Amino acid sequence: MRLLQPSPEESMSKKDKALERLGQIIQDLGLKAGDRLPPERRLVAMLDVSRNTLRSILHSLEARGLVSIRPGSGCYMRIGISSAQDNPLDLNLSPEKVMADQLEAAYLLLPMVAEHAADRIGERKLEELKQCSVDISRSIFKEAPKLVWNECLTFFRLIAIGTGNDFLVRAVEQVCSVDMSTFDMFFTLRREEREAIFADHIKLLHALRARDSEWARAITANYFLRMCSILEERENIPMTDLVFRSLREQEDQHERNEAWST
Repeated sequence: MRLLQPSPEESMSKKDKALERLGQIIQDLGLKAGDRLPPERRLVAMLDVSRNTLRSILHSLEARGLVSIRPGSGCYMRIGISSAQDNPLDLNLSPEKVMADQLEAAYLLLPMVAEHAADRIGERKLEELKQCSVDISRSIFKEAPKLVWNECLTFFRLIAIGTGNDFLVRAVEQVCSVDMSTFDMFFTLRREEREAIFADHIKLLHALRARDSEWARAITANYFLRMCSILEERENIPMTDLVFRSLREQEDQHERNEAWST
C-alpha cells in the first residue's frame, strides 16, 4: 500500500505558516528599512497566533538582524526583504536547534545576571522571588507543566529586574522568549530529579538573600547544565559543544573532589 505523503502546507507548523504570512504582509504593505510593522494586537489577529508566539517570531527575526524591536514604540524593519523567495522570512531552524541555542544563551547569560543581582537586589524583589518559589511549588503540585514553565521564567525575570539594569531585563526576556513545549517532560522525571530542579530555585533565593554573588552564579550555571543534560537524555535535544564541555568539566571537577575526600 502506498503511503500518502503530507502536502507542504500540511507539514508546515503554525509558526512556519505565520512567518510565511508575515512575509507576505510585509511585501503587500511595501515595508522598507525603517518602516514600522503593524501593531502587535493587529499582527496577532492577522497571523492567527498567540501573543507569545508572535513575540517569539519577532525576537527570532530581531536576532537575525531583520527587524528592530523598540519597547514602547513598536517593531521596525531593519532591511528590506526579497520577493524572489517563496518564504523570505523562513528561518530554517529546527525546534531542537532553537531550544539548544536558547539553553546555551541562558547558560551564558543567567549566571552573570544572578551574580550581579546578588549585589543589587532589594528586599521587595526578594519577597516577590519568595512568593514566586511558592507559586512554582503549587504548579508542581497541580502537575501543570505550562504553569511550572511560566513561573520559572518569572523567577529569572524577577532576578534580572533585581539588577536594576533594563538592558539585562530585556536580554533575559529575549533569551526566555522561545516557548519550551517539551517542558511537559517535567512530570516524566524521577521524583528526585524534579526535587533537585525545584531545590535550585530555593538555593538561589538563599544565595541572593546572603548577597553571595559567587554562590548565586554557581547555582544558576548548575541549574541550566542540569536542564541541558535532562533534555538531551529525555527529549533528544542535543547540547551545544560549549554546554557539553562545561558539563564534562563539572563532572571531572566533581570526580577530583571525591578523590581528594577519600
